[in-house]
Amino acid sequence: MGRACARSFHKHLDGIITEAPSSSVRHRTSFAMASHRLKRVTHLVLDFDSTLTVKDTMSVLGDIPASPKLSWNQISDDYTKDYNTYKNEPYPWKDYDRKEYSGWLEARRWVEARSAKRVEDAGFFRGVTLEDVKQTVARSLESGNLQLREGWVKLFELFLPDHDDTSGVIHGGGLSIDSLCRLINDMHIHANEIEGLCSPLGSSGRVCHPLNMDIRTSADKLRYMPPSRRMWGGVGPHVIYIGDSSTDFDALCAADVGIWLCDVPELQYGPTFKKMFEPLDFVPPPLVSWREHGTDKKHLFWWAPNFDVVLEHLGTSRQSTEQSGA
Repeated sequence: MGRACARSFHKHLDGIITEAPSSSVRHRTSFAMASHRLKRVTHLVLDFDSTLTVKDTMSVLGDIPASPKLSWNQISDDYTKDYNTYKNEPYPWKDYDRKEYSGWLEARRWVEARSAKRVEDAGFFRGVTLEDVKQTVARSLESGNLQLREGWVKLFELFLPDHDDTSGVIHGGGLSIDSLCRLINDMHIHANEIEGLCSPLGSSGRVCHPLNMDIRTSADKLRYMPPSRRMWGGVGPHVIYIGDSSTDFDALCAADVGIWLCDVPELQYGPTFKKMFEPLDFVPPPLVSWREHGTDKKHLFWWAPNFDVVLEHLGTSRQSTEQSGA
């Protein structure tokens, strides 16, 4: 499903880039890119829903089938009931730290699995084709229901092999849409798949897969993370993970630099984080203070309001690497 949506962006990429302001400095899908231009090799891993996109895109999925037997609103309502049950279940909290919070998140697996099974049993996506997905994505892009976050083009440009980050343009004259499309095609995209979209009869409706292939929980996202620089004894690629929700928690902590993205003013991000990640006893410092704290892993992860701050951090980390002689 994630790959189909990503490829559907290509047809509309020209309009997206053209309409992006020149000042531009989830849920279950992640995009991974590697850059060899930032002095040290950098692996950037992005969550999709509400990270690469402006808002959650689950409603886009609900628009794909023409006449489902079970409405997407009903599926969402049933999920909410299960989730509230999970939140109200007793849990042996003691320190409210990273280890306990990870365990509590993993206890949510039954909620996610039950919802996916509910979708599959209802045959929600049965008969859906790849063309149906493409048309739905196209309509959502044109209506604004699906929007990519401002600044994504400049972020992606850093990972184009022929991009000159000193001039801000791609060699050969301006921004190359084809280059961005090739970059997206070459990305490692991890996503839950709707089985059989390319079949002449359409999808079988299957969305649950064996061997822990599905990405349902925070721990599942962690399984798809590349090894951090710390795991390689300081000599491997520098891993940056960007996510927006509690299901990104383990990946945020595992990265060399985890960045919780939430576009609120600095005075509001603390209470917002506490509400989203309760009852975790931690609030991430702003990413702009990264230079003050140094490059070592003193915090679980950091907060940034937008991709502009992330781009600034990438420049800062590059300067720090140059100064340290790495």
